[in-house]
Amino acid sequence: MPGPSSQSSPTVIRPTINADVMARNLEKLAWLMDRAIPIPGTKFRVGLDAILGLFPGAGDIVTGIVQTGLVLTALTHYRVPKAVAARMAANVLLDTVVGSIPMVGDLFDAGFKANTRNLALLGEVRQRQSQGEAMPSAPSIRYLVMIGAILFGTIALILIGVATVVVWFIRAISR
Repeated sequence: MPGPSSQSSPTVIRPTINADVMARNLEKLAWLMDRAIPIPGTKFRVGLDAILGLFPGAGDIVTGIVQTGLVLTALTHYRVPKAVAARMAANVLLDTVVGSIPMVGDLFDAGFKANTRNLALLGEVRQRQSQGEAMPSAPSIRYLVMIGAILFGTIALILIGVATVVVWFIRAISR
């Protein structure tokens, strides 16, 4: 009777997905989220991102999860450079945070199209990878610095506004 060491372990077959098939699926997802629904009488299109964004909080969280999935797929399956992945993540963060602002965020969701932007970045990475070229990180770093500056400026303006209201309130009470 053979012992446990003589038995071979079962072979696990892991399905692999062709990179081109996955890219087409990501394109379909970006289309559904950003451009699936035409606005009658215009050339403008919106997707589920803008529609779901109309539901305060929950819609933006759901679309943020979908967008994060696209970035994670780019990282794991396409080995996107970290600077480009950070830029993609910044697009998701910007779309989710600004999209959660009532009214303004809904308009932003309709125009920003984070999924389409991230898919374009992925396409550029894939093209460079197929040619054996490295993806330059400088444009992504400049983009991240710009987004950081905008966020910092926005926070500074909010703090100045709050301080102004507090000072005004204290002066009004002390009179």
